[in-house]
Amino acid sequence: MIIYVLMLCSFAVATTEFVLVGLLPEVSTDLGVGLPTAGLLITFYMIVVTVGGPAAAMLTRRLPRRSLLAVTMAVACASAVGSALADTYPALLAARLGSALAQALFMSVASQIAMAAVPPEKQTAAVATVFNGFAVATVAGLPLGTLVGHAYGWHAAFVLVAVLSGIGFVGVVALCPPVPHDPHAAMRGSAVALVSGPALAALAVTLFALTGFVAAFTYVAPMLREVTGLSAGWVSVALVVYGVGTIAGNLLAGRVPPGRIARLLPAPLVLLTASLLAQAVLLHNAVTAVAGLFLLGTAAFVVVPLVQTWLMGRVGAAGAGLAAAVNISVAGLAGALGASLGGAVLSAGWGLAAIGPVAAVSALVATVASLGVRRSGTQPRPVDNQPVDNQPDRVSGHAVRRAGLEAA
Repeated sequence: MIIYVLMLCSFAVATTEFVLVGLLPEVSTDLGVGLPTAGLLITFYMIVVTVGGPAAAMLTRRLPRRSLLAVTMAVACASAVGSALADTYPALLAARLGSALAQALFMSVASQIAMAAVPPEKQTAAVATVFNGFAVATVAGLPLGTLVGHAYGWHAAFVLVAVLSGIGFVGVVALCPPVPHDPHAAMRGSAVALVSGPALAALAVTLFALTGFVAAFTYVAPMLREVTGLSAGWVSVALVVYGVGTIAGNLLAGRVPPGRIARLLPAPLVLLTASLLAQAVLLHNAVTAVAGLFLLGTAAFVVVPLVQTWLMGRVGAAGAGLAAAVNISVAGLAGALGASLGGAVLSAGWGLAAIGPVAAVSALVATVASLGVRRSGTQPRPVDNQPVDNQPDRVSGHAVRRAGLEAA
C-alpha cells in the first residue's frame, strides 16, 4: 500500500511543478509583473530542485527516513497553501521555492523507502511505480490544474495541489512502515562508489538521454501543429497518447529485475535514439507522428527508473539517498540543456523537424555510456528492507540481515 501512497505523493509534487506552466499569463497579469519575470518562478524552481537535492540529501542523511518523508510532504503542503494565498510576487516566489525544496528531497527519500518496502526482486518495480506519479502528472495533473486555474483563478490550482499533498502527508503518517536506517553509517564508501566509472557512466546516461528527450519534447506542440498539421484539439489528444506511453514505460521498467538492469539498459536507449532520429519522417503524417510520440514517452520513462534503481543499489543503503538526489539533479540539468539544444536548432534556422535528429545524437551518446554500465558487470545491492520494532530507523543494515538469517 505504501508504494501507491508514494505514487500519490509523487503525483502531487510533480503537479506542483507543472501546474504553473499553463497559468503563467494569468499569474503575470494578476501580480502585475511581465511574462519573463513570471517565468522566473519556473526557472528558480528548477534551480532549487537541481542544486538543492544533493545538498538536502547530505544534510538530512542522519534523520529517520519515515519522519523525513512526513516532514517533506508537510513542507510540500504548506508551500502549496502559501502559493494559494500569495497576493504578491515575492510571496509566490518564496512559496514556490519551498515547494521546490520539498520536491528535491522527496524523490530521493521516496525512492529509498520504495526499495526498502519490497523484496529485492521487486525494487525496480517499486521505484518505477513512484516515478509513475510524475508520468501521470504530465497526463492529468497539468491539464487538470490548468483547467481549475482557468475556471476559478490560478490560486485555486494551488488549493488543489495543497489538497493532494495533504492527502499524501496523511497517507505517509498512517501507512509508511518502519525503514531500517543507520544514522552513523559512513558515507565515504558510497561517495567513492558514486564517482566510480560505472556510476559516472550511469549518470551520463541520465544526462544525455534526457537532454535529447527534452530537446524534442519541449517543442512537441509546435511540431505537431506546424509540421504535422494537427489542430489544437488533436495536439491535446497526441499529448495524452504520449502520457500513456510514459505510463507504459514505467510499467515495462518495473518488470526488469535489479540484477538485469545493466544488461538491458541499452535497449530502451536504442529505441529512444531511433524515435528521435525518425521524427524527421514521422512528423509528416498524423498517425506516425502520434505513434512516434508514444514510443518517445515509453523509451524515456523506461530509462529513468532503471538508472535510479541501479545507482541506488550500487552505492548501498548508506548512500542511496545521495545517489538518488544526484541522479535527479543531473536530470534537472539535462532539462535545461535539452530546452537550450532545441532552441539552438531553431535559431540556426534548421526548422522544427530537425530537432529530433539533432537530439538523437545526444541519445546516441547515452546509449554508448550505457555500454559502460553493462561492461561493469556490477549487480546492484538490494537496499535493506526488513522493518524492525521499537527503533526501526536506528538499526544498521548488517543487524537487519543478521536478524533475518537467525529467524530463518
